[in-house]
Order: sequence, then C-alpha cells, then structure tokens
Amino acid sequence: MAVIGSGPAGLTIAGDLSRKGFAVEIFEMEAEPGGMLKFGIPEYRLPKEVVSREISKIEKLGVKIHLNTTAGKDFTVDDLFADGFDAVFIGTGTGVPKRLDIPGIEHPGVRQAIRFLRRVSLYESGYMSRDEVVVGDGDRVAIIGCGNTAMDAARTALRMGAKEVTVIYHRYIDTMSALRAEYDDAVAEGVKFLWNTTVVAVKGGEGRHLQSITVESDGKRHEMPVDRLIQAIGSVPASRIISTTEGIDVNERGYVLTRDTPYGMTTRKGVFAGGDVTDRPATVVHAMQDAKNVAEGIARYIDAVKLMETIE
Repeated sequence: MAVIGSGPAGLTIAGDLSRKGFAVEIFEMEAEPGGMLKFGIPEYRLPKEVVSREISKIEKLGVKIHLNTTAGKDFTVDDLFADGFDAVFIGTGTGVPKRLDIPGIEHPGVRQAIRFLRRVSLYESGYMSRDEVVVGDGDRVAIIGCGNTAMDAARTALRMGAKEVTVIYHRYIDTMSALRAEYDDAVAEGVKFLWNTTVVAVKGGEGRHLQSITVESDGKRHEMPVDRLIQAIGSVPASRIISTTEGIDVNERGYVLTRDTPYGMTTRKGVFAGGDVTDRPATVVHAMQDAKNVAEGIARYIDAVKLMETIE
C-alpha cells in the first residue's frame, strides 16, 4: 500500500492498514512527517512532541516513510503501480490557498494564513530563520476570514510579537465557521474583530511592510493602518497528482471524487482518496474518521482482488 501524504488522513490509513497486515509506505514532500499536524496547527494547540510520538508508534508497526518526495514531481501514481503497489491512497489535503481579487493584494506584506503558520512551525523546528516568519515585533496585523485557521493565525501573530491583531469578516459572528471556543480564546488573548466588513484595497509601504488597507462597512470606507495582512479564506487541493495521472476525476473546485463502494475509491481502479482532498472532512478528527472508513474500503478491495486472482 502506498500512501501519499503524512497528514491526519495518511497517518491514520497507514496505522490502520499496517495493523491489518499490509506493508505500507508513506511518501511525504516535507522534511518531516506530520503534514498539517506538524506545520499547520500551532504548537500551543498541538505540541509537536505529541505528533512525533504518534508517528514513532506508526513507524514501529513497520510503516516506511519517504521524506522530501513529492508526488507529481519525483514520482507519479503510475510509477507506484509499476513498482508493485496494490493500491494507492491520496491524502494530500488542501495545500493551495484561495486568493482574493483586491487591488494591491500581491504586495509582499500580504501572506496566506496556512503559509504563515507553516513558516512559524519551520522556524520553531529550526528549519527557518526568524526574519522569514514575516510577522515581527510591534507589527499591526489584519486577518481576512473567520474560520479556525484565522483564529490560529491571529493568536500565532500575537505570539510572534504583533502589538495589534484584527480579524476582518464580511458577515457576523453567528455565521463564522470558527468554533466558538476558538473565538473566545482569541478574544481573551486580545484579538479584535471587525464584523460586516470587507477589505477593498491594499496600500503598500516600504519593503515588505504595508502602509494601510481600505475597508468597507455599511457602504462606508475608511483607511486602516496595518503592517501585515494575512488571508485566511480557505484552500483547495493542489493539482500535481491529478495532472500527472489519468483517470482520476475531480469536481469543479478541484476536489477528488470518490465512491461509496468500495468506500473512498476514486474513478481510477485501485486509487483511493480521503481527508480534505475529497471535500468531506471539516476538522482533523473528521479527516481521521474518514480515513478509517477508507482503510476498510481498501482492505475489502484488496481482499476482492486477491480472491479473483485465486479463482482465475
């Protein structure tokens, strides 16, 4: 069994199938396994030591992990089948941030939340210097979006030394996608919120700093001085695997289509997918539960294939 991606779904699949007697190999593009568990969730919410301990348990089951290996670049799904794998699982999540069409949004003072959080994790793990984190001491930071990632970015910005962090959301508190507990924690730490407000323009300053953003609320606009702007408006799957593999269909937003029987199999025989890349889960727990169901689907599929080979 080949598993592409070592995030919540990939690690769950690897652990479950190895316990069922499968020989499992994980292919991970980063220098460390863990995916968003290591690079997308802040240390204060999920200590890296806990993730490393769980990964060690999976490795002790016999799972082999290949690091710095990118699907669609270093190998393809066809290569995996040619190497003798019986099935392939895609658990690469949603690594491409959505982008807003706002004048000035391409300024280097604007960053994507998932990439900001990843840089902080890399810095804390010793893979990146402090100045590459972008947010520095005394910065005024604005964040577009109001999901859990926005809360993570806001609270992390404070921990990186920002003197003021404001979350800007185009709707109201009762429609935000963030968990209320995450919002309450952000408020308790000093994060400010602007409701029914949108960013309509970005004005660059010197170097990587911004000068201001223009926000609109109730039809009125005003300038808001900020040093950094972080977008936390969601992400979609990367196309590296799909573009290098025939037979795997996606929907109009790029999410991989799967079937219910066997659960999790894509439109290509023997290729399965689970987690955020399928547009089903909403949280890490959901992704892990989805992966457990896919593991059952894979086991049943392989049993059926082996049975047919025996009959033939």
